Amino acid sequence: MTECEQSRVGREFLDSVSWPTLLRRPAHDQCYCHQCYSSDLPDTLTVAGYTYVIPRGWSRFAVSVDEDFFNHHNVWKTWLNCYHGTSIDNARSCVEHRQLLLPNDITMYGKKLEIREDHIPGEQYVFTTPSIKYAALGCYGHTYDFRSPRDSKLYTIKVVLQCKQKPDSIIAQPETVGAREREIKICPHFPNEVLEWKTKHRSSVMIYGLLLQVKGEDAEDDSNLSLCQSISITENQPHESIIIPPQSAPSNENVDNNPKSPPSNQAIDNNSKPTRSIASTYRSKWASMSRKRAALLIILVVSTFLPIAALIIGQIYKNDCPMQPWIPRWLIIFGAMGLAGFGLIFITMSITFQRCSKDTEVGNDISSYMFCLLILFFLAWLIAGSVWIFPANLEVQFNETNKKTYCHKTLYKFAFGLSLVQYSLIGVLICCCLGNVF
Repeated sequence: MTECEQSRVGREFLDSVSWPTLLRRPAHDQCYCHQCYSSDLPDTLTVAGYTYVIPRGWSRFAVSVDEDFFNHHNVWKTWLNCYHGTSIDNARSCVEHRQLLLPNDITMYGKKLEIREDHIPGEQYVFTTPSIKYAALGCYGHTYDFRSPRDSKLYTIKVVLQCKQKPDSIIAQPETVGAREREIKICPHFPNEVLEWKTKHRSSVMIYGLLLQVKGEDAEDDSNLSLCQSISITENQPHESIIIPPQSAPSNENVDNNPKSPPSNQAIDNNSKPTRSIASTYRSKWASMSRKRAALLIILVVSTFLPIAALIIGQIYKNDCPMQPWIPRWLIIFGAMGLAGFGLIFITMSITFQRCSKDTEVGNDISSYMFCLLILFFLAWLIAGSVWIFPANLEVQFNETNKKTYCHKTLYKFAFGLSLVQYSLIGVLICCCLGNVF
């Protein structure tokens, strides 16, 4: 069979960078260019119950794998396909080490790995993605100019690693290149909210191929390099993380002892099952997360304005409730503690985010403890207020100020309503928690 131009140029490129031949497996190379992978073939397949996006337009140069490891863990059939954009030098280092290393790891050559300057600080993870388009973004997959020694034609070549990843090691999170803010959908097969996978388990990501995208010098680069320029804008934004549900572990009886090759189109298709994709898994989870966010937003807005109103009304009418003098005091203390507590949490979180250092987790822990103490205080204070407010409702009157049953109407009605609002918020929180569990 005649070798296509893309595979030929890719092989020439690997020769030019002295790619180690002992780590190659040419018999399992697979090209997905328009000539070798026709347009009528599928763009996606289902592997291990999740969507595998075919790297259309790329050529895979297979690398050697630990066959005993792959067979023992049934990697080809039960692990997910993913991608890791990188440089050719880092790709060679990863293949030599047989795994993707974590930040602060030291390579066999004595080099300590660091998080690059333009990436999110403090993320001590191995990052992959189910999307070849995301891995090919200019901030991940490096691009090289290469002139073919055969015809002196100039090409651009992009580098991505193709991997298998253990499902229960994956934490899926949104993209971090600003696409959501610009309302740009990066991959047609996955929502932006699950484009990044991360894990702290090195051995849960196994490399089985080097992908090269070869283009002529006049071809357009569709990798959306400009997206990556907004990482600094999104680096401090919170992420909703989703744990990929684990697959059932294969028993030894189900493991085929014959060596397996990297999955070609036919091999993957034979192992495919009509099960749900990660995108469908995400949609059901994201719907519940959206409801949770809306509820928390309502609680935040209410919790901000109620203490201010309570402090003002309690101070104005502090001497206008002889029936129960503790009602205005209850409002004043509620308002003061609310403003002080939420203000202190806000200051702590602001300082923590500005520093963007390893102290971030410490700051989050402090804020969490403070928030828990506030919740306990307000719960106890609500119970105390209920003892003073609700029994008075049977005898309170708002006209005759000289009687002991008098209480200013605005003061009492506000305190009564504030109590009901707090109980309603507790009900909303309980519903959110129950909805998150089920």
